[in-house]
Amino acid sequence: MTPDDLEREPAFALLAPGFFDDGRWRRFHVAAGGDAALWLAPYEGRPTRVSGRLEVIDMSFAGAPPPAAALDDARFEAGVGRIRERIAAGDVYQVNLTVRARLDGLSGAGLLSRLCARAAPRFAAWVRLPGLGELVSASPELLVETRARRVHAEPMKGTAPVGQRAALLASVKDEAELAMITDLTRNDLQQLCVRGTVRVTAPRRLVELPYVLQAVSDVEGELREGVTIDDVLRVMHPGGSVTGAPRPAAMALIAELEPTARRFYCGTLGVETTTGFRAALLIRTATHVDGGWEYGVGSGITWDSVPAAELAEVRLKLGALAQSG
Repeated sequence: MTPDDLEREPAFALLAPGFFDDGRWRRFHVAAGGDAALWLAPYEGRPTRVSGRLEVIDMSFAGAPPPAAALDDARFEAGVGRIRERIAAGDVYQVNLTVRARLDGLSGAGLLSRLCARAAPRFAAWVRLPGLGELVSASPELLVETRARRVHAEPMKGTAPVGQRAALLASVKDEAELAMITDLTRNDLQQLCVRGTVRVTAPRRLVELPYVLQAVSDVEGELREGVTIDDVLRVMHPGGSVTGAPRPAAMALIAELEPTARRFYCGTLGVETTTGFRAALLIRTATHVDGGWEYGVGSGITWDSVPAAELAEVRLKLGALAQSG
């Protein structure tokens, strides 16, 4: 199957192997009483559960030209300055500031093919559900997964060009940024887990993508008896790495600084099966809006942030669109 085979389909979800444990792509079919479910939430909204069934498929991707992606550099850099002022005032510690690029003249199939040109991102997805909307994602970030009563999260903070591993590991700013969001995630899980079971099993490790290096941590715990998927998402959505800390104050400042809604960008996409639940945080994600696509990228802003450097990081993340096969 190729993405073009789905272009005329009215309702589906195409899900990369990262959502599963066997390295296979799957197509989600909406079906009442199915043995699986899709959980989908925009950044600004609560999750919707859609019942269905999963079909294992083989995927192939043809080449696609990289789309033009223009960013509002001046607005972004001004936003970094505003956040630093609020950090100095003691209102927030960190805020994830994002910007949207408009991508026109692309089909969903073409956009997904471009994002998977070199290798499928861990949580690549193309979702089209009437009444909910349409998204294409190249997310590499796990928001949360559960299996029986085990829960695991992988907050992602810290970015560097491929080949600059030592520089990323030496960056005090990036290390502090990840530590703050790891602590926020740990606090989230403590609301859901048996007391004393939440622990950080890896405070900082690096993940290499075709276009960028990222730092992540691993936080795990044992869910209390009776905790549901809805309970987990009520606490953990939207993910801390796309809000900041403290979360309520960071989200309020984001609403002030960002001129448009994030929609599915920075939202949640999860798959529930008989064996467990796994959800991606929808970074590197485009939402279909007004006949085109809005693609989001962002950066975590701390007191040590330099506006030009943060803009450079955002542009580095646009490499998900430009990677070549």
